[in-house]
Amino acid sequence: MSEKRRWILWIGVAMALNVLDGQTLSEGGPPLNSITIIYNNIPGDTTVGLQVGGGFSAFIVFDQHNILFDAGGDATILLGNVRALELDSRNLNAMVISHNHWDHVYGSPGAFYLVETAPKVYVPASAGDAVLQQNPHFDLVPVDEPSEILPRVWLTGEMKTSYRDIAFYEQAMILDGDDGLYVITGCAHPGIVEIIERAREILPGRPIALVTGGFHLVNASEKDVREISMRLKELGVMAIAPSHCTGNQAMEIFREEWGERYLYLYLGHVHKF
Repeated sequence: MSEKRRWILWIGVAMALNVLDGQTLSEGGPPLNSITIIYNNIPGDTTVGLQVGGGFSAFIVFDQHNILFDAGGDATILLGNVRALELDSRNLNAMVISHNHWDHVYGSPGAFYLVETAPKVYVPASAGDAVLQQNPHFDLVPVDEPSEILPRVWLTGEMKTSYRDIAFYEQAMILDGDDGLYVITGCAHPGIVEIIERAREILPGRPIALVTGGFHLVNASEKDVREISMRLKELGVMAIAPSHCTGNQAMEIFREEWGERYLYLYLGHVHKF
């Protein structure tokens, strides 16, 4: 990150802190267990004060743990949305970065102004140095292989991919819920089918209750999207909630093909399980 960009980012954080000064986040917070979308470029909930922004972030409450998955692209927007949703984010047990793209990591400094104790931050191992350079105060944990970071909370480990001919690695998160696996993706650059196949390898025999996050199909053809939809069904996925970088055409196709098993998880939406 350039020095100019870093200064702009921190100025934005300071402005957001001024807005939050003297205001208390809700003691209740989201229900157990739940996934709340707190940052997204796709609008959803009409909660006053929510701001759409480029990127993705989810606040997850699972098995008495609070987890931040990705942080969006702007710390000011992240902080404002946390306030608007009245989330008690002071106690984070873990933070996960799916991959080192600006719209998933640049909001990270904002999260650390709200926590009482800085959590461990789990990043793909190959991106560890770059993320640490951007955020030198991170208690960073590089992840290369599938790992259980909290009880019943897994990361897929690094999965190689590329974007605009640049190779990199991405990881997804798996919650081992009572009724099946909940898979949360950042952008699914390695392929949403490949991510589900990896999840099934890590926790074999478990049904896939839900797949949510970015599916990165914005430039995919209708034929490719329908083939991916069919493959997800073959893999036993029970419900999907695509968002972020999935693309309007792909989301319309999924909505058509999945019917009631297509869930809306856009900005501000909460899924309880």
